Amino acid sequence: MDNAVNHLVAPNITAKQIEAFHAVVLTGSMTAAARYLGRSQSAISRLVLELEEEIGFTLFMRSKMRLVPTRRALVLHEEVRRSFIGMDRIAARAGQLAMTEVSMPIDIAAPPAMASGLIPAVIARLEAQGDSMRIMLRSMNSENVLGAVIDNTVNIGMASLPIEHANARLLWIGEAPCVTVMAQNNPLARHERLSLAQLDDQNLITVANPFRLRGVIDTALQRHNVAVSDQIETNTSLSAIMAARAGLGVALVDPLTAYGIPVSGTTIRPIDMHIPWIWGVITPAHQTLSKDVLRLVDMIEITVRDLLPCFRRHKASDMEKLNELLFSATATSDIVS
Repeated sequence: MDNAVNHLVAPNITAKQIEAFHAVVLTGSMTAAARYLGRSQSAISRLVLELEEEIGFTLFMRSKMRLVPTRRALVLHEEVRRSFIGMDRIAARAGQLAMTEVSMPIDIAAPPAMASGLIPAVIARLEAQGDSMRIMLRSMNSENVLGAVIDNTVNIGMASLPIEHANARLLWIGEAPCVTVMAQNNPLARHERLSLAQLDDQNLITVANPFRLRGVIDTALQRHNVAVSDQIETNTSLSAIMAARAGLGVALVDPLTAYGIPVSGTTIRPIDMHIPWIWGVITPAHQTLSKDVLRLVDMIEITVRDLLPCFRRHKASDMEKLNELLFSATATSDIVS
């Protein structure tokens, strides 16, 4: 594990200290960490103490028989955890390469809405047609999806706009209008379509990221001079939907989450203003696309068309126009054709 952590830490901190720290956080005690690493308890205690002396703050507080990481320790451990995950991935890939008779899996990275709802449906369709593929599916936010594609650690990425990097190849762009989701007993559920005026007395539940869907929603509301207050913010559309089901308001979310992950006790309704949710299918720019990858990308589009009302596909060359249109409050039309 030495090489997995050297790039993360200051020169005076050793890889063994970080390894001991990682083990103690995972197991909750010096004794268990020692057993996990095959070392003595005194050696683990010494390494953790040396690490604390180097960094200048306490890593663990003792609570009864367990060691509880401090807040700073948890922040530090998140960086360490990423490094160890990366090292485990390298080891797994090396093992796969050693087994030449085993086909390599297709790695897909996608936001939670797609990873939980869309991609499983895509895989099921492929298997029903006799196209059996080994898939490694990873759920992460759009920023991390783009990073994984740029780093060439996945074969296919799906992310909401903006997407722009020289090392990412944009295959196509998808668009569908955002929708509202509410509890079935909400009086608004009686309507087939909602106007924004009908949301004035409702708590509006949205996602918080201002650079992606939330930014698109805010821009669209500003463009139409609509002011909605009393918002509840979440980090995912699914969390917004669950809050709406609990009767906390009306969720304004992307359609893939709404239609791709049906939640009992809720009702989906379109709105009379077009707020587009736009995403792209991307691959590493210098990676040769296999037949299986191309087949999977085709099935993604087929599945999306069946799942989402009003789905539209755009060329990769439209990305600049779409970005300008999405995030410009002065735009005069909703989307390019």
